[in-house]
Amino acid sequence: MTAIPLQSVAFRDGAVTSPDMVVVLDESTTKMNAKNNPADAGSGLDLETMLSLKAWARDLGDVKHIWVDLHVFDADDRLIRSETLPLHHLRTADDGDEYGFEGSVYRGTGASPGSVWLAPDARKVQYRLYYEAEGTVFSDGLLRQHDVEADSLVTNPHAAAPRRQRSVSPKK
Repeated sequence: MTAIPLQSVAFRDGAVTSPDMVVVLDESTTKMNAKNNPADAGSGLDLETMLSLKAWARDLGDVKHIWVDLHVFDADDRLIRSETLPLHHLRTADDGDEYGFEGSVYRGTGASPGSVWLAPDARKVQYRLYYEAEGTVFSDGLLRQHDVEADSLVTNPHAAAPRRQRSVSPKK
């Protein structure tokens, strides 16, 4: 069972819940080491928590805005980042348009030659989707939450794998 943090993303006052106006089509979160590129001569550490999101919104005219209110939490459900991120138009679709966001929502711990920075370990990403058109703010009404891997699993994935025990046959 996933816990919902006390400082969850609140539903915006005045927004109208209407899943037939705006809806999430696809979503995922991941954590990665942005400096872990074998093609680079040097190595380093730059942990990034990434969000990939695709949404659909009904076309109600020329002036429209679509965004997410986003929170990032640590392992103890403490809020470590809060922001509003715009989605960008991807393509025109049936009765509306598709919008998306793909990028970093939190920069964690990192190191490169000559510098080190420490940051809390991001463990949850939460957001709510909004769409404003013709003076009304719509939402699908859902609070979305994704668990994110611990920093230790990204920096040392083999440490998390259970060790295989060799079976020893009794001597006859």
